[in-house]
Amino acid sequence: MALVLAAVAGLVAASMIGRWSSRSTLPRDRVAVAVFSNRTGDSTLEPLGSMAADWVTRGLGSSELVDVVDLGAVYAQGRGEAGEPVDPVLLARRNGAGTFVSGSYYLATDTLGIRTTLVDAASGTVLQTVPPVHAPAGDAVRALDQLRQHVTTALAGVLDVRYASFTSRPSPPRTFSAYQAFVAGQTAYWQGRPAPEARALFQRAAAEDTTFLTAAVWLAFTGANGAGCGLTDSVAKALVDRRSALTPFDRLTLDISAARCRNDWEEGYRLAREQAELRPRSTYAVYTAGVFGLHSGHFHGARDYLASIDPDRDLGWLADSAKTIYWRDYTGALHFTQDYSDEQRHSERLVRDFPSRGVLRLFAGRALAGLGRGADALAQLEIALRLPADGTARVSGGLSSGHMAALLATDLQHHGDSASGRLAAQRCADWYAERPQERLAARYERYFKSRCLMMLDRLDEAVATIAFRAPADSLDLLYLGLEGVLAAYQGARSQAERTDERLAALTDPAVIATAESQRARIAMALGDRARALELLRSSIEGGIPRVPTGMDMHLEPIYDPLRGDTLFERLNRGKE
Repeated sequence: MALVLAAVAGLVAASMIGRWSSRSTLPRDRVAVAVFSNRTGDSTLEPLGSMAADWVTRGLGSSELVDVVDLGAVYAQGRGEAGEPVDPVLLARRNGAGTFVSGSYYLATDTLGIRTTLVDAASGTVLQTVPPVHAPAGDAVRALDQLRQHVTTALAGVLDVRYASFTSRPSPPRTFSAYQAFVAGQTAYWQGRPAPEARALFQRAAAEDTTFLTAAVWLAFTGANGAGCGLTDSVAKALVDRRSALTPFDRLTLDISAARCRNDWEEGYRLAREQAELRPRSTYAVYTAGVFGLHSGHFHGARDYLASIDPDRDLGWLADSAKTIYWRDYTGALHFTQDYSDEQRHSERLVRDFPSRGVLRLFAGRALAGLGRGADALAQLEIALRLPADGTARVSGGLSSGHMAALLATDLQHHGDSASGRLAAQRCADWYAERPQERLAARYERYFKSRCLMMLDRLDEAVATIAFRAPADSLDLLYLGLEGVLAAYQGARSQAERTDERLAALTDPAVIATAESQRARIAMALGDRARALELLRSSIEGGIPRVPTGMDMHLEPIYDPLRGDTLFERLNRGKE
């Protein structure tokens, strides 16, 4: 997981508290597409049910005729534990849809037929029976595009709206096996399985049907989302001469993936805004714009995109634990825009609704720190430290209790409450001291333990903690930056300068901006404020992701001497 901008139609920042209220009606023009039921008696045709739902959903999304429930519902909710299609009424209501598309397919000798109906989700009344479509039994995918057109026309009639013909409309895959692999890849992606599984399936789909460009785009997309940027780049290069055949949405998805691989968050934000304008009803597009807004420092824009999403409805297909990613991003945007009261209201509601979810206590504590309520923030931390692991750490950025304590300690200190910050740092150090040694082998755990020890002026322990790490982390920029800062604080100026030189020698464009941000921290520890400010400026202009690593600019107390400096305050405030 990962949305002031008037260019994006229909996005209005609204209070999330109001959106928690119950709804008495379901909007008729919000449509859910259910997995079609297999009535053929042939189990090898079972995947066709998901293919039909996928193709119709994509078509409705392209038309902007209705507010169609995002594809995640098809793949994460569309089938039960035994693989059977779920009750479409439940699917529609869970996702706030007033209308659903339901269908089945059957065999008559050597002909495949697909029947479809449009149903009112509130009453169960059939609104319209869609004309059936037919295809040879051995060429099932031939019927899909006709099905999509019939459903779109029927919905336009039922809802009494007009729609334009699709532009750059893709053709269905040529083979059943290629589409089957693609649908399996979508299922793996939306259900949160390991990234290599989805990539392998998309790669198979793209290889089996080289005209199925959407499969190639998703291959590039999953590469960018799973440390496979070499794959993303190769797909982008292979599609250079075929870009005109891509739909506008797919073309933007490909370009956004490539920008993410370059760590070009500014360009990614521009492209994501364009995609959200193209599909203002797509939660995926809006959320993407919000995430890229956060990473690129456009905090107000990110806040407005994310505020336009109703997680109960628009992310209804996600498990509650996975929604933690959304709340992390949205409350983070509120924090960066200094909307601490609004942040606190949402966080307070979250911890009341999900009292056993520790990471939500961090969100509440962060808001309280911004409001100057250090004692209350520490109380939230104490509750979080006592709670058992709730399964949300993986989906919320890997936040352990020690990690949460470290972040809250720095936030409290940044907001001027050094006493509370020191208490949080002590709780952080205590938590790590109680953990078995193998716990500290996890990525970043030693980093955050070392930060807490540094805040407590236990510099020798901090150095010992950060020095003992796996070789794979030897070039980790956060580790190097902290090593340089600790050396400077211990008076080892030459060692700090050597670490700075090591960071300065990096030439990969994807890491230069982050390296400069770490060099800025070292410069501050060495007392060179002017150089630190210049490095900060350069790192931000170079596109450093402001969240999570660039978040240090807001949280890092080392920059406190720069508070009040005009340039620093402008940089810290974010971009318009």
